[in-house]
Amino acid sequence: MSGAHPELQRLLTAPILPTLLRLATPNVLAMAMSVLVGVAEIYYVGQMGTAPLAAMALVFPFAMLTQMMSAGAMGGGVSAAISRALGAGDLVRAQTLVQHALVIGLGAGLLYSLVMVWGGPCFYALLGGQDAVLQEAVQYGQVLFSGAVLVWLLNTLASVLRGTGNMKTPSVVLMVTAVLQIVLGGVWGLGAGPVPAMGMVGVAWGHVVATAAGVAYFLVYLIQGRGRLGLKVQRFALQKPCLPTSSKWARSLVCRRCSRCWPF
Repeated sequence: MSGAHPELQRLLTAPILPTLLRLATPNVLAMAMSVLVGVAEIYYVGQMGTAPLAAMALVFPFAMLTQMMSAGAMGGGVSAAISRALGAGDLVRAQTLVQHALVIGLGAGLLYSLVMVWGGPCFYALLGGQDAVLQEAVQYGQVLFSGAVLVWLLNTLASVLRGTGNMKTPSVVLMVTAVLQIVLGGVWGLGAGPVPAMGMVGVAWGHVVATAAGVAYFLVYLIQGRGRLGLKVQRFALQKPCLPTSSKWARSLVCRRCSRCWPF
């Protein structure tokens, strides 16, 4: 492995415990900041009265769902796939996985936004929301989930960098994004100086704008090739999956153009 990337060499040869701590600490700090965001937003909304606070409780499960799906479920898969490709020395495959991950994040985010913007009022009503509480929840959710696609892109791009072994950059960006969200949510939600109070909608806009800033940074970072992998927009091309099967005849139908399966 003398020709391996320095980061890979360090993962393979460095002591186990210091390596785990070095990789885990930035992510733990980023998660701690996300908890602080939740505390700050609950405080802001609590200042607005009981109805907004109850409305936030209706929206919160769906907001957490998109975070867990994009960062945990899909994000973990993205990191694992890219790290396996890089560990195997297949840089071309890892580069392709970056493009596919971006498409998946974009598609899933748009679908989630569509479902929650259109179906959100029904979900909140099924959870018991009514009258002023339901109205507040709908207004808050319409803005918040219009930016769900940004949440998916943010966590997907962060997972891409984690898959390369770079834990510091995504964690720092997520922490800065969290600080920006806390500041914007407070200023726009409660008002400050010449800025009028927008209520729960202002808190939601703080989330959307801060997340958009994080996505923009990650895209610039990858397009400029500042990490181990880059995002080559001009070579963007999706690939059909290889479908292995025990039948030679079936493989000849679905994998005729796949260099890994053909010729048999």
